[in-house]
Amino acid sequence: MRGELLLGIQTAQVLVAKGLSFMFLNRDLTPTRASWLLPAIFFLGCALIPLRAPAQSSPEWATSSNDPGRDAWQRNESRINTRNAGKLQLLWKTKVDSKTMGMQSFREPLIIPGVKLTDGIHTLAILAGASNDVFALDAETGKIIWQTKLKWSSATPQEPGEGEGFICTNALSATPVVSPPDAPVRRLYVLTSDGYLHIMDLSTGNDSDPPVQILAFPYGKAYGLNLVHGIVYTITGQGCGGVPNALYAFNTTNRKVSISSPPQSGLWGTAGPAVGSDGTIYFESGDGPYDAAAGKLSTSVEGFTFSDDQLTLKDYYSPSNHVWLTRRDLDMNVTPVVFPYKGRDLIVASGKEGRYFVLDGKSMGGSDHMTPLFRSELISNKNVNFQTEGTWGSLASWEQKGTRWVLGPTGGELAVKFPKTYGPTPNGGIVAFKLVEKNGKLDLQPAWASRNMVTAEPPVIANGVVFALAAGEYTLQANDVVGGLYSAKERNQKSVPAKLYALDAKTGKELYSSGDQVSSFLHQAGLSIAGGKVMFGTFDGTIYCFGLK
Repeated sequence: MRGELLLGIQTAQVLVAKGLSFMFLNRDLTPTRASWLLPAIFFLGCALIPLRAPAQSSPEWATSSNDPGRDAWQRNESRINTRNAGKLQLLWKTKVDSKTMGMQSFREPLIIPGVKLTDGIHTLAILAGASNDVFALDAETGKIIWQTKLKWSSATPQEPGEGEGFICTNALSATPVVSPPDAPVRRLYVLTSDGYLHIMDLSTGNDSDPPVQILAFPYGKAYGLNLVHGIVYTITGQGCGGVPNALYAFNTTNRKVSISSPPQSGLWGTAGPAVGSDGTIYFESGDGPYDAAAGKLSTSVEGFTFSDDQLTLKDYYSPSNHVWLTRRDLDMNVTPVVFPYKGRDLIVASGKEGRYFVLDGKSMGGSDHMTPLFRSELISNKNVNFQTEGTWGSLASWEQKGTRWVLGPTGGELAVKFPKTYGPTPNGGIVAFKLVEKNGKLDLQPAWASRNMVTAEPPVIANGVVFALAAGEYTLQANDVVGGLYSAKERNQKSVPAKLYALDAKTGKELYSSGDQVSSFLHQAGLSIAGGKVMFGTFDGTIYCFGLK
């Protein structure tokens, strides 16, 4: 009987894999076969049930750009689509007491379902504020569930004021991250402006463990936290607070902190580092000294590995004109996007110059580290403007029916023609490309360019719809009238209210605009979408939620 049961299980496995129904089987079963096959099917079904991952009750947004590869693609959206996006409405808005720092207000919202509270299970929208405040709101109503002022942990006293101008503010600047759904206990990780990482209870906002020092000094200007296989990664930019510009890793198991070496030029892609399918960590570096032999890689794309609590440079790509780019302050300044393609990871990068690069994760720049798979013509920034044009922030990517799309925010007029456009773009907008392979060579083909947007934030994609925020931020840095740089206060005063747009992801056609419903601007805050709700926060302390009623 044992041998017959084993045979039955093997047969049942084949039949189940082929999708044959029980009713079909029953028509062809002899009594003898049924005596060993049907118990086997029952046994197999019972054995498989506990092995299947529990179905996620609703989509979530648990990290910058929603994915370790930073593709900003919400794969699980089912409510909003191209047919009903025009019916979006403001569902709620909530004003919270959050002190700004320079131009910083909120980071990108996280949307986490299944959080157990005293009155039941809730979906929470979690936003970190510039002054080390964290707010958790009920995603359905906008009601504040909890809010926490994270305590200063550094031995260095907290400075009064908001910091130095708009570059080195005393702000919390890294979007938090939540551990994945299959973690034994889900936790919220928040890196505060004192350089300490807080590990928090999602239900209460309380610290579940003592804070851990990640940065050597306060005010290091870190960017989006990325959590992969129990390691929290971040990068720091612009040498703020005397903190070295580097890649940082925190091992959640042994609580060790690792730092890449040597220090680099500014690392300031707003979504932080991207992580590929093989665990390689990617980021872009800004302008500064270049000495490849010494590991000083300014104006480049770098790839690191993490093993045994060590960060090691794996490979890098430097544009062939990197010396000129550095001289003109045209940083490689965005978070690249990483996605799988025919058995390898592809990395798409860009920067203030306004070009796009496609890199192979197995050999980022070839033998000379300067040969990408693809280098685009100049897409934007024909004025060689280091302040307001080119590509900023982070990129996005999605795929449908074998077509891979890449999107990015851009400033200023376009330098090339796109097949589909929607009027002049003096302030920029969103551009979309198709990844095409011809004769073994890859090409990013321009597909569409959106309508004009005042300081477009990085786009997100959900169910065939691109959501984009025209942040309204005044991005000029140099004051050509009186000399020097504009202060953060002056730039804030010159900014205009943000607008939310929904676009057809295949054509760029406008499906929805929020019009004048938003009362303030935002700076590097970004938006999120999950469960039919689009969320973001603005400089005046208001958190907005748009969706379908």
